Amino acid sequence: MERYQLEDLEIIFDCAGRDDWGKFSFPVWYGIPVKMNWREYRYDFNLRGGFKKVSGGPRVWPDPQEVLKRTDGNDLIYYGTHGYESSYDLIKNYYVPFNGMYGSDLFAENPLEGRPVRQALESFDKLTIEAGRLAAAAACDRPRAFLQRVAARNRERLAEEAETLHRIMGGNLPVLPPETIDVDYEVIPLILTEGCTYKCRFCLFKTTGGFRVRSPRNIAAQIRSLKDFYGADLINYNSLMLGQNDALAAGGGLLAGAAETAYECLNLSASYHRGRPNLFMFGSVDSFLEADHSLLDRLERLPYRTSINIGMESFDQETLDRLGKPLQAEKVREAFRKMQAVNRCRLNIAVSCNLVLGGDLPSRHLEAIKTVLAAETTARDRGAVYLSPLIGASRRREILRDFREIKMISPLPVFIYLAQRL
Repeated sequence: MERYQLEDLEIIFDCAGRDDWGKFSFPVWYGIPVKMNWREYRYDFNLRGGFKKVSGGPRVWPDPQEVLKRTDGNDLIYYGTHGYESSYDLIKNYYVPFNGMYGSDLFAENPLEGRPVRQALESFDKLTIEAGRLAAAAACDRPRAFLQRVAARNRERLAEEAETLHRIMGGNLPVLPPETIDVDYEVIPLILTEGCTYKCRFCLFKTTGGFRVRSPRNIAAQIRSLKDFYGADLINYNSLMLGQNDALAAGGGLLAGAAETAYECLNLSASYHRGRPNLFMFGSVDSFLEADHSLLDRLERLPYRTSINIGMESFDQETLDRLGKPLQAEKVREAFRKMQAVNRCRLNIAVSCNLVLGGDLPSRHLEAIKTVLAAETTARDRGAVYLSPLIGASRRREILRDFREIKMISPLPVFIYLAQRL
C-alpha cells in the first residue's frame, strides 16, 4: 500500500483486496480500490476516480459492518446485517443487499431513506469539493492526479457517466441474473438481444418494443466503447453479463463470437480476480430447449465459467396462466429436466432456474414445486433454484415459510432471488 496524508484526508493506493469473490461473515473488499479516510467516513473509489462505497465510524454510521455501495448504473445498494444469522441460507450472502426497488417486502425498513445514508452522501459532496482544493496544493503527482479525478466526479457527473454507459449499451439491464451476487454484482454489461418473447403479465422487468437480436456490428461497437469507458478499472472486473432478458436466444454463433471478442478486447484474462472469468446470461424456456449440443459445445469451449438462468416460474398450469406466461407446464418440466442433464455433464456451464412465490397463487403451485424438486435424487453444488417473491403480492412471513418448506425437501441448492439492475 502507498499512503498519503493531506491535512485531514488520508489516501491509500494499491489496496489489494480479495481476488476470489469469497463470501465471509466479516467485512472484506474485492479487487484494488483506492481508499480515502476523511473525517468520520471511509470511502472506496474505483481506479477512474468514481465513488464506489462508503461506511463510517460509530457517531455517523449504524454498524461498522454495513456498507453503502454505488453501482456503475448509479444505483445505491445498502449492504445490511438485517437477518444476518440466516442471510447466507436465504440468499447465499452474509450481508443483505437492499436497493429500495425490488424485494422490499422482505425488509422491515428502508435504510436508503435513513439519516446515516443521507449524511454520508452529503459528506461525499463536500469531499469532491475538498478534493479539488487539496489537489491544487498536493506536492506528489499520484495523489494530485487522483484527487483531480475525484473532484471531477461529483454526484451529477457520476449520474452522467451512468447515462454514458447506458448509451453505449443502447439500453440498460432491467434485471441481473441471481448468480451475479456471487461476484457482488460487478459485471460488465453487453447487450446481445433486446427484450423477451414472452411479455409475461406479472413481469416488472419488461423492456419497450419487441424481441430483437443485435447485429454483430452493434455488439463489436459496444465492446470497443466499453473498453474505453472502464479504462484503468478493467482490472477489477472478470465477469461479463450478456443482456437483456434472453441472450441465449441469440444463438451459438453470436453468443460465442461476442464472448470471445469481449474476452480479448477487454483483456479479461488479466483481471486481478483469479480463475476463469464469468459469463452470465438469461435464457427462456424455449431458447433453452432449442439450445442443441452444438450451441452448448461452443459455450463449453469458451474461456469462461458460464451461468445460464432460466425463468420457469411454475410447474403448475393454472399458475402459469394466472401469471400470464404463455407456456405449457409440461414444457417447463422438460426444461427443468434438461437443466439437470446439462449440470451433470457440462464442466464449464451451470444452469439455474427461477420460480415465483406469492400468497395469492394457486395452492397447487407450491405443491408442484415440492414434488418436482423432491424427485431429484442427486444433490449438487450448482444449478440452484431461485425463488422470486412477486413484488407487492407477498408478505415476508409467507415468503420465508414457503422458502423453508421448499429448501428442506430439495436436494438442489435453493435461495431467495433479490433482483438488482444495471
